[in-house]
Amino acid sequence: MSKLKKLIFDHLLLFTIIFYLIFIFGIFFFSEHINSANFNNGYILGGDSSRYIKGAIKLKNFEFPSGKASSYLGYIFFLSIFQYFNLSLTFVVISQIFLTILSALCIYKISQKFSSNIGGLFAVILYLFYFPIQIRNFYILTETLFICSIIFTTYFLIFFKKKYLIILMFLIFFTILIRPHGLLIIPAIFSSILIWCFLNNKTNIFYIFILILIVSIYPTFSILNIYLENMKIIENIINMGIIYGYDHKDNFVNYNVQNYQKNDFLSLLHFFNNNIENFITAFFKKLYLFFFRVRPYYSEAHNLYIILFNFICYPLAIFGLIKLNSEKNLGIYFIYSLIVFFIIGICMSFVDWSGRFSLYILPFILLFSGIGFDKLFKKVIIKIDNK
Repeated sequence: MSKLKKLIFDHLLLFTIIFYLIFIFGIFFFSEHINSANFNNGYILGGDSSRYIKGAIKLKNFEFPSGKASSYLGYIFFLSIFQYFNLSLTFVVISQIFLTILSALCIYKISQKFSSNIGGLFAVILYLFYFPIQIRNFYILTETLFICSIIFTTYFLIFFKKKYLIILMFLIFFTILIRPHGLLIIPAIFSSILIWCFLNNKTNIFYIFILILIVSIYPTFSILNIYLENMKIIENIINMGIIYGYDHKDNFVNYNVQNYQKNDFLSLLHFFNNNIENFITAFFKKLYLFFFRVRPYYSEAHNLYIILFNFICYPLAIFGLIKLNSEKNLGIYFIYSLIVFFIIGICMSFVDWSGRFSLYILPFILLFSGIGFDKLFKKVIIKIDNK
């Protein structure tokens, strides 16, 4: 019976992927009806695409990308492979779709581990048919590669074996290089290892990592200060408002502005201390917009689509999180840590116009939804059987 069940779900997973490819083809076929989706030979160029393409051409010619492009070296390297073989950017889209399918299989296996085939299939369906994620496959932008790399990293942490260590180290390093948000993986990895060691009584490893953490405090803050200063963090918080690029009076907060000579970490703390009430108000507004992804400038149909998705997804995700409470898995702690650090990072700066920053952790929410759906489904079946 178990072999038959596995066969059935393997076929259902295969059919889901086939329907996904039809769905993706449908996006391309009906692209002229999608706002802001100006396809050009099968791909879409975003605001930063030219920077990545120019960087890839430089890398192909053995020149190192300079300036802001160097913060996206991972994606530039990815593009340079296609540039080296003189392949059209359409092949980048095809590769991104392939990576998305591969990441969906990882989500299936993870959800299957903590629930069952039902939970895995439900999570994959949510992931593959959520339009805001899948439309990103057609953009020559970092989002798809970044999302998939995070999922791959999580997969190898959850199913960790010593033989995977080199793959895992490469994925972590590569994800960090794809875009600046990748830096959040470093504290997420450290905190997840510390939590795992503490809860599993791995005392020796715990103290080793505490020592590493102490030693790395100074270089970490030095790197952080460089990043914050390059980003002009305080100026951005004041001038960019709650949603980056939204020019409306309700989007801006009346901060107590002083003459901040630096944009370093200590100046940032000083700024928050002088604006504690405004900061808390802005923090929760950003938190709401970050997770629920609705926007005041979206159409009613667009916002309704997102609200309906949230209505299905988040209650199940919360239920799944509760059921995962007893799991002592390094990868699960990594997911928790990464979500927390993304919340801190976004809510201390600003949310994106299109909501793309929340897409980086959304697959984990969908994963929790799959687990929650499985647990709820089994409860309903047991109640029916007992009647």
